[in-house]
Amino acid sequence: MLFIYSGDVPALDRRLHYELGVSHRLVTIPYSPDEHWAAFEARDYFNACGFNAHVLSKDAYREKQKLRDEIFTSDAVYLSGGNTYQFLAYAREIGLFSLLQTFEALGGIIVAESAGSIILSADISTAAIPTTCPDENIAGIMEFHAMGRIPFHVSPHFDPASPLAMNEIGELQRLADLSGRSVLILQDGAGIVMQDDDVIFSVGLSSWLSATVDKRLAVALQEDSIERVILDHQSMAG
Repeated sequence: MLFIYSGDVPALDRRLHYELGVSHRLVTIPYSPDEHWAAFEARDYFNACGFNAHVLSKDAYREKQKLRDEIFTSDAVYLSGGNTYQFLAYAREIGLFSLLQTFEALGGIIVAESAGSIILSADISTAAIPTTCPDENIAGIMEFHAMGRIPFHVSPHFDPASPLAMNEIGELQRLADLSGRSVLILQDGAGIVMQDDDVIFSVGLSSWLSATVDKRLAVALQEDSIERVILDHQSMAG
């Protein structure tokens, strides 16, 4: 089961409480081993909401076996927000995606917010959108494929009141067309729960953008669209 948050979503917290039950353990994972504060901040939030939340032990940030032990002795794993490029680089370094795949298959719950949810898509294209405020590619990665747990892109923190909101929608629509995959747009306070590939619960203001181009064209474009979308957007932002 998968919970995707955009900001604080009390209704998702309540649903997560229900799914986990009284006796549980939730471990928080930051977007970078050098950004421990993100894990502690998430732990404090979840503890304040009545969860039994913990951060990774010091050794688990770099040692895959210790990370595995801490994940598989937990009932839920929280993937924090932060810099998406750093999170993708870190996830690859420690083999996080294969661990999460097995963890969920065994009944564990993945909880993800912002960058943590973007890396669950097939690629991290939405990290470059909007071009007016993209994530900075601090990690310097040039290959953007991610976990592929969900068959769509996630664009969190959408603000419809922004004067550039329509431009952002246009960029996200272009991404949907180029990749042939839908984009889930979440305003803060919104989120979804997924069981396998199905959305079984939704709360807050969200919307979906679907590809509008011919499906055969989308397939033809898909192979080079990921790098092109990100690099084009980075160039425009610079």
